[in-house]
Amino acid sequence: MVSIVLLSGLFVGVLTSGVVLADTSRRNLTFRTRCFWIGSVGVVSIGGPLTVYLFDDILYRLYFGLTDGPAVTLLPREVAVAFLVIGLTSGVVAVLAYGFGSRYGPLKVT
Repeated sequence: MVSIVLLSGLFVGVLTSGVVLADTSRRNLTFRTRCFWIGSVGVVSIGGPLTVYLFDDILYRLYFGLTDGPAVTLLPREVAVAFLVIGLTSGVVAVLAYGFGSRYGPLKVT
């Protein structure tokens, strides 16, 4: 299971960091700003699935407590897809935060 989490996190992290690298290079941002945004997006993208993996027992209990459903067994394929979706979601949120933050937010680059 750990290998699935690490692979999905690394895949999404490399993909989103590449998108941010391409955009920061296109916009001719300074080296320091470029490193900050690429590192931030990479950490968030890799940290999303890893955080879910670390707190999966709490999330399962919360899910079953909110739905009042019976305890079911998840297939490994479903867990892998869930981690990939969570990784992609955290990556998309990180890229959107970069897009808005670097253009409109307090970290706006002129």
